[in-house]
Amino acid sequence: MVKQIWLFALLLFVCLSSAHAESMTAAELIEKARSQSREIEELKKVMESPDRNLRLSAFELMMNSDNPIYRELAIESGLASTDSLLRSQALKATVFNMDALYVDLTVDENAPDEAQEKAKEALAAGVPRLIITIRSKDPKNDSMEISATNGGKAEIQGVNYVFQTGYEAGTLTLQDGALLQGPLAFKGNRYIGAAKLR
Repeated sequence: MVKQIWLFALLLFVCLSSAHAESMTAAELIEKARSQSREIEELKKVMESPDRNLRLSAFELMMNSDNPIYRELAIESGLASTDSLLRSQALKATVFNMDALYVDLTVDENAPDEAQEKAKEALAAGVPRLIITIRSKDPKNDSMEISATNGGKAEIQGVNYVFQTGYEAGTLTLQDGALLQGPLAFKGNRYIGAAKLR
């Protein structure tokens, strides 16, 4: 419901900000909003089509559209899809549009007891988050230069965000709810990291 309200608000904003919006009547604005709403519903159906080629083609066309609503819808649908290739494309589009990844840390309960205790102590001492700054991007090779404590590299591998610097390394996997989550090492301790993409 919140997403629908947000999409409608964004749609109305696009209508209102067009060059001729000032001369449109309220009825014309509403009709234009209804027309675009129908287009959005059609695009949602295409993104859920059983035809994978159609879904991937629609995603690419929507991402190359001048309409920010179509780009947003493509990413939202892609991240929520069950199609791993479409999810990978949406993950790339999302991460390559970010300047930093904010990774919240929790104790890795699969780690040995001693490692869990060390992680708990570090978290209690004030290390609740890892910030991965994206310094440069190479979308053609699905890679980027990053820095956290020091410099390193990261790559998108399917639905995984794999990174390594001098002090940090991990593999975060795209989960439901536009969340990257997975095991990582940070300054000698093991954690589970979670980064919200939306």
